[in-house]
Amino acid sequence: MNQEHLWEQSQGSDGAGFFTGLVAGALIGAGLGVLFAPRRGVELRGQVANSAASVGQSISKTVDGLAERGRVTYESARDAAARARDEFNRVAGDAVKTVENTLNTASDLASTAARRVNQYSSGRA
Repeated sequence: MNQEHLWEQSQGSDGAGFFTGLVAGALIGAGLGVLFAPRRGVELRGQVANSAASVGQSISKTVDGLAERGRVTYESARDAAARARDEFNRVAGDAVKTVENTLNTASDLASTAARRVNQYSSGRA
């Protein structure tokens, strides 16, 4: 019984120890609650608004960057198409001149051949 009596005294058989633990636990819990409590509504709405504005700015910068790259790509493609058109026109013009020269040469050769044939035929007759 002696040990049981010591155990009861150490546990506060009159409830004072329990009450002290309860108050200490409540104070510690309240302190942790204040420390980790969510922000007030005004602060939370402000934080959400700031986050939304930040996301909006980030999206806007991304869209602006994509638009700029698209513009640069379009201009580059337009310039390449213009150069290709100019080169095609140059090559086509050269081809036309070559064909005209070849046709003129062929026509001249045909005329010369026809004259010689006529001369040969006239001489034999």
